[in-house]
Amino acid sequence: MSIARERFRQVISRDTCTLAANIFDPLLARIAHMLNYEVCVLSGSVGKVANLGVPDIVLSNMSDVVDTCRRITRIADVSLMVDAEDGFGNAVNVVRTVREMEAAGVAAIEIEDNFVPRRFNVQDPGLISKEEQEGKLKAAVAARTDPTTVIVARSAAFGLCPLDEALDRLAAYSQTGAEAVMLTGVKSREQIEAAHRATTLPLCVLSPPLDARNDPAFLAANGVRILMLGNPTFAVAVKAIHDSLKHLQDGGAIEDLAEGQAPPELLRSVNRTDEFVQLQEEYVKD
Repeated sequence: MSIARERFRQVISRDTCTLAANIFDPLLARIAHMLNYEVCVLSGSVGKVANLGVPDIVLSNMSDVVDTCRRITRIADVSLMVDAEDGFGNAVNVVRTVREMEAAGVAAIEIEDNFVPRRFNVQDPGLISKEEQEGKLKAAVAARTDPTTVIVARSAAFGLCPLDEALDRLAAYSQTGAEAVMLTGVKSREQIEAAHRATTLPLCVLSPPLDARNDPAFLAANGVRILMLGNPTFAVAVKAIHDSLKHLQDGGAIEDLAEGQAPPELLRSVNRTDEFVQLQEEYVKD
């Protein structure tokens, strides 16, 4: 039994909405764990930039993502939900993706219905057919070696399709054996209410509109069990790194950066110094 997977299942079975930590590497996962986040989400877009230095286009593969997942689950006791893109290919590829991610300790795996563009810098390339996505989700469910792994049907339909088509897709995906649904591109409270009526599965919502985002009671009442707020931590981290390097390059004093630096005790906690000192004292003998 996987404690992390059981924890994720507990989160989506509650009648409340839980805020997830959108992360991009083991360091951020460690900090989220220290802050008692129950669920971390490895975002595809910033995960690519942080770990490969490439934009959110088709420049990463399944092994890249699995490697990052493995390093995260080794260092942080969190339930990790991973953006598995389109499963990195057709339904047969999805089988391998699920098994590799399970072996890396992932608790939940998102399979999206976005069409993967063949060219760079393509905005909203559209969705694959409903039937193809159903096949991918069924393959993902069948591929699990641990039945507690949660397959999440991720859909961008609410941002790209008429409402009736989005609801039809949602209803169809809910019959595949997937145990949660993730919605992206949601534009209104009314869409969330409609999605809740269309499925009995728990909903995960990425960056809902402001009037819904700030209303946890509304989200909980409409089946939203996990809320994701995008990747502000990534943008903050990038700006802090850029600005500090630029400051030093321009001849600025290192002392000027003191106020923005993590104090020694926080750094010591993040890198688990005391834990490893204890291991050294217990096991390393002269």
